[in-house]
Amino acid sequence: MSLLDLLLWQFVYLPLALLLAYPGVIQFERGGWWRLLLPFYLAALLVDVWLNFTTLALYTRDVPQRREYTFSQRLQRLVLLTNWLGMLARVLARYLNRWDPTPPHVRLPEEVPT
Repeated sequence: MSLLDLLLWQFVYLPLALLLAYPGVIQFERGGWWRLLLPFYLAALLVDVWLNFTTLALYTRDVPQRREYTFSQRLQRLVLLTNWLGMLARVLARYLNRWDPTPPHVRLPEEVPT
């Protein structure tokens, strides 16, 4: 495997796979027969944590803070920003909230109590 292949996996294929796998794997939380998705859920969780501290930290130019192990946890903070990163975070949060069986997966600013 060449360096270019490794970079493609790290910066293109894994983030896209996580984005596309999310709607299916999150169904694990519904229970019942959906529990059969546990291996995929665990694999997606590991990829999520890995990408949160590597590729997604570079893409967002933001380092995960304390207790922000998954990208969803970090999105909870990023959606409050008013710059381009906050706008991107809100778009991603809406995508995640659409598929999460117990919305909201990430609370958006208009949902945050004042």
